[in-house]
Amino acid sequence: MAVDFNFEIKRSDRRKTMSLQIRDGRVQVMVPTRTPERRIQALLDQHTPWIHKKLEEQAARPTSRPKAYVAGEVYCFLGEDYQLKIVEGAPWPTERSGENLIVTLPARFADGGREAKVKDRLYQWYRQSALEEFRVRTESCARRLAVSPKLVKVKAYKRRWGSCSVSGEITYNWRLIMAPAMVVDYVVAHEVAHLIQHNHSPAFWRIVEGLMPYYRGQQAWLNKNGGTLTL
Repeated sequence: MAVDFNFEIKRSDRRKTMSLQIRDGRVQVMVPTRTPERRIQALLDQHTPWIHKKLEEQAARPTSRPKAYVAGEVYCFLGEDYQLKIVEGAPWPTERSGENLIVTLPARFADGGREAKVKDRLYQWYRQSALEEFRVRTESCARRLAVSPKLVKVKAYKRRWGSCSVSGEITYNWRLIMAPAMVVDYVVAHEVAHLIQHNHSPAFWRIVEGLMPYYRGQQAWLNKNGGTLTL
């Protein structure tokens, strides 16, 4: 049976079993190095309906339009929309005021390099604001479980929203700060729960549910709309 979708085969000496992965509309087949083509074909044939379903789901997910970093554009912060306002003046950090995100730039950027500078100022503001917000929410959530993370930080993950190391360091994707507050709280609850259960066992999900009884709705929102959370 011939498949009607493109796929990529990744072979590895370390892999012992075959598996399928679909990310960003791309089908990847991970197999041990010496896996014969007929077994790969059989795996694809067996899972073709599932692959079609996942490809359709990913294609239907909303995506964000590329930003131009000009005045009047709309940017999200904790699920709320803010209009970008660019003013001239001495260097000053980006600030949120009313319904605006205000970026202050020296006049020398009026003729060139303006958009790149605006993007950089927004990026710095988002990362710093995310770190501050995530620290507060993590500490509040951790107190409910009588635990304490070793460290809270942010970074630019490509495919995850948070992680918790075995040593107790919690790291969040800074882009999560664009999501609604309840979605942020779900990810925080997820990572704080890992301080007790460093797995995804039923016991782990009971802890998450205890912290956020309706977490599944937030989880679904993030799975569907995560691609829109971008600068």
